[in-house]
Amino acid sequence: MKQKCVHFVLMLMFAVLTATNAHAQKNITVKGVVVERSNGLGIPSLVIMISGTQRSAGYTDSDGKFSVSVPEDAELVFRYMGFKTQSIKVKGKTDLKVQLVEDNATSLKQVQVIGYTPKTKEVTTGSAVTISGKDIQDVPEANLISLLQGKVAGLNIQNNTGSPGARGSIFVRGLSSIDVQGSGNNAFLTPTSPLFVIDGVPIDANTDYEYGFSGGGPGISPLSMIPAEDVEEITVLRDAQATSLYGSQGAYGVILITTKRGKSKTPIIQYTSNVFVNTPPNLKEVLGGNGERALRIWQINTFGRDIYSARETIDNAPFLADSLNAFYNNSTNWQDLFYRTTFNQTHNISASGGDDNFNYKVNMGYYDENGIVENTGFKRYSLNMNTRYRPNQRISFNANISTNLGNRQNGSGNGVLQTGIASAASASSLLPGPSLFNGNAALGALITENDNKTGNLKAVVEGKYEFIKSLTATSTFSYDYNTGTVETFTPAILGNNVAKVYSYNDKRSTLYNRNMINFSKTMKKHSLNAFVFNEMYIRNFQAHAINNEQTTNDQYQGPLGNTGATSRSGILDNYFDLRSVAFASQVSYDFDKKYVIDLSYRLDGLSTSGPNAPWSKNPSIGLRWNFNKENFLTLSKWLDYGSLRASWGKNIVPTGSVFDAFGTYDYTGFYNGNQSVGVDFGTLPNISLVPTTTTQYNAGFDMGIFNGRLSLSFDTYYKMVDNQLRSKALSNMTGFTSIKTNEVSLVNYGYELSATVRPLPKNSKVEWTLSFNGAINKDVLTSLPDGARQQLIEGGATGQAILYRLGRNSLTNILYNTKGVYSTTGAVAVDPATGMRYKTFNGTTTPVYFQGGDPYYADINGDYILDQRDLVPVVTHFLK
Repeated sequence: MKQKCVHFVLMLMFAVLTATNAHAQKNITVKGVVVERSNGLGIPSLVIMISGTQRSAGYTDSDGKFSVSVPEDAELVFRYMGFKTQSIKVKGKTDLKVQLVEDNATSLKQVQVIGYTPKTKEVTTGSAVTISGKDIQDVPEANLISLLQGKVAGLNIQNNTGSPGARGSIFVRGLSSIDVQGSGNNAFLTPTSPLFVIDGVPIDANTDYEYGFSGGGPGISPLSMIPAEDVEEITVLRDAQATSLYGSQGAYGVILITTKRGKSKTPIIQYTSNVFVNTPPNLKEVLGGNGERALRIWQINTFGRDIYSARETIDNAPFLADSLNAFYNNSTNWQDLFYRTTFNQTHNISASGGDDNFNYKVNMGYYDENGIVENTGFKRYSLNMNTRYRPNQRISFNANISTNLGNRQNGSGNGVLQTGIASAASASSLLPGPSLFNGNAALGALITENDNKTGNLKAVVEGKYEFIKSLTATSTFSYDYNTGTVETFTPAILGNNVAKVYSYNDKRSTLYNRNMINFSKTMKKHSLNAFVFNEMYIRNFQAHAINNEQTTNDQYQGPLGNTGATSRSGILDNYFDLRSVAFASQVSYDFDKKYVIDLSYRLDGLSTSGPNAPWSKNPSIGLRWNFNKENFLTLSKWLDYGSLRASWGKNIVPTGSVFDAFGTYDYTGFYNGNQSVGVDFGTLPNISLVPTTTTQYNAGFDMGIFNGRLSLSFDTYYKMVDNQLRSKALSNMTGFTSIKTNEVSLVNYGYELSATVRPLPKNSKVEWTLSFNGAINKDVLTSLPDGARQQLIEGGATGQAILYRLGRNSLTNILYNTKGVYSTTGAVAVDPATGMRYKTFNGTTTPVYFQGGDPYYADINGDYILDQRDLVPVVTHFLK
């Protein structure tokens, strides 16, 4: 009986508990929205967790809205990268508005991909800066790298041209070369731009023809083919420790671009459109029509040698003398003919979705920008797709396919020059505007058909397998194919009734493979990460050009010329077929994330290296001390985080080509009626070429204080660039004209500072953030060929006199010191020894004496003759 009572009581208690539990597990539907407190914008794809479980309740949609079914007494956890986690107990509530506050103290938890492996900033020993994609998507711009200007200390972007779709020069921590390529107005500094890595795959964005003004290519940068709306984040690696794992390609910095992926179980379709206006700058005021004629005649009569020579000058200028001729009675404003206000547009639509096991994203974009100069502009069409599939916890696959087409119009010039506009700029306003009856260079700027197209197809496949929890293997394959075309048609009216056709096409392909094994283990306070990988490249490039003159008529614009003498075609001499292979490894250790050390080493082998330097070696070491974790600072309420960093590393860059090392052969004439081949005596072979070595020391300091109110990052560096390749003239007794040597070296040193201030308290309804960054860089030339202390290049390829002097900046322009304009001839200095006025020779043996209205150039050496001995060095053109 007693046992039956006990059983009855136990059954009764079980029933009560079951009923209570059933009542507690009653679900309700909770709806709401999650927004950023600073701006009220919804946060998409946020994961909503149920506290105390590992179960996800749901996700927010593209507007930050959600609807989940949860127990009525559940506690919901809202967690999103970069924001403070917030927990809310439901307690029967069915409508929630959740405002997340940006967590400034989590900046050290930010993940950065360095050397193809993810790391938190807290254990990163190198100098790296990450820019969110949100920070660069507010301004429509064809080239997204231009949007980084002013956002990263030490990154200098110089826009050589305002032409849409063009890319300027990019420098990380100063100048790394003094070599100049090209000639005249087409001369440019040898590119030492950083390496660009897009979604883990390096791309070649620095080949010289990409600049447009250095060769026959379309001049469309690969970076102009990436829509800014598709960018998740951009990371700039600045010091040798951060870049050493990228080997010789990363010697001048690395810029990592990560594109967006799907991360919402609910499919998100997003459409973005921008309409913007480009307006010309304030143009100079001009005097036109009869006013111009009267001014010119007054100048000739006033400053001419005598009345007879003045009259002769006027008679030889019909537009001044023949005032009754209607052809010379105009008031043409040439500026209005070429400059315009343009209306432009961008459109981008994307579809994305998925979870950790499977996600996808498809992005289509259209960009259309017309240049402020007539007959110039840029259009881009893009279609990018990526997906990630993870069938189980050990295996994952990533795939990415992107196709892009760019079309750029250059008018009558290239990315830098507009020859038609330049020629017309000095034309008199008395002349009529360009027309078919008045063909000139100005008309060419308006009607020359110049289309430059670049097509790109890139496919990336990555597979990852986890053998055990601490050991994974990753293999990445990529194929990148680019084609460029230039089609230029010059009507017969512009060339003495001779039409011209220029057709150019090139193709470039890159096959890339990387295989990596990664080991990671954490034991209490000790963390160890080690990996090894190898890389392989196969790069090919070939270009063809056709130049036809005297074509049939303006209606036929095909490759059909008159004679072989005026119509030529063939393969250009910039062909290359490059092979490279690399092996690299890194070991990282940290103790309680307080003390961190990184050791890395990489070997690079290129098919262009000389036999005496087949491999380039890239070592580095980095240290970090997070002093905020020390016992004496753990209780400090004012200190959020603080760390000291130090690093050293080398990047070895193979220079020159196989022809510089071994020489070339060329057709040298005929022997017994047969074509003969002999040594090309232009450049002497040099098998002792060594790679350019970049050695860099870096020290850094990071600190956040007062609960996110102030954060600072400071870096100082010393970078040596040794063994730069440069051509040196030889004595004619050698039989050769020049030789390539490695005798030039320079040093860059400087300081970088970034600061973020949030002056208002966190409980304020208004959020105010102030960001500052700045950098000071100084470059010094330390070595010249043959041990010379200085070299003066008078004109040379650039037409600009350049002084190379040890101890000065790397490129010093020398100019005449302009003091103004002589108001009268009597103001010109007179040589007391000869009684003759200050003079110059203008490259002839006949002296030209200065007079009223001429520029006043300082006579530095006091000999009353203006010549090269009066040139003075000026501040370098390279911006600090």
